[in-house]
Amino acid sequence: MTMKDIKLSLRQIQIMKHAIGFDRNRIKKGRYEAYRNRYITNCDKDWEELIEIGFANKKTFDLEKTVMYFVTETGMKYLEMLFECMIIEKE
Repeated sequence: MTMKDIKLSLRQIQIMKHAIGFDRNRIKKGRYEAYRNRYITNCDKDWEELIEIGFANKKTFDLEKTVMYFVTETGMKYLEMLFECMIIEKE
């Protein structure tokens, strides 16, 4: 199975985009610099499915069962294929 065979829901794509702050207008010379990589919420079914396929990971906090999800390198590669640009994580 290749990345092109993986089908995500529209919401899964949207929450991954939100996590990295993706804005097509900020693509410069085929590159997008992700200024963040986090999505904080309670446990989320869509994020948990992304974790199962290796596109996301999470960190849990004791405070009110808060979870911070983030896009993995594999998830970034999927988004790069989808949006046809290189995604660089800001240091």
